[in-house]
Amino acid sequence: MAEVHAVIELKITPQRDSGFGRLAERVSRFEQVEACFLMSGAYDLLVFVKGQSLQDVAQFVAQDLSTIDGVISTSTHFMLKTYKTPGFMAASGDERLSVTP
Repeated sequence: MAEVHAVIELKITPQRDSGFGRLAERVSRFEQVEACFLMSGAYDLLVFVKGQSLQDVAQFVAQDLSTIDGVISTSTHFMLKTYKTPGFMAASGDERLSVTP
């Protein structure tokens, strides 16, 4: 079974002594989280996650992320197809092209 990747935007309440840091560290400790960034704009954290299925990621968001004290809201975006990632670029037949600087 192929892995499912998603990007989750989190709106959180900064904490008195640690700002966004303590919550960002807590979110980053989950094994599903591949990366976590503090962002400007409508959401505070941008979280890249992976799971075994869409349901696996949805369950992680519903049971783990959204229940953390200080998390105001989440917005989940599933990655449907990869066109370019570091190291390769997908061609129009899903063939990989070498990418050089």
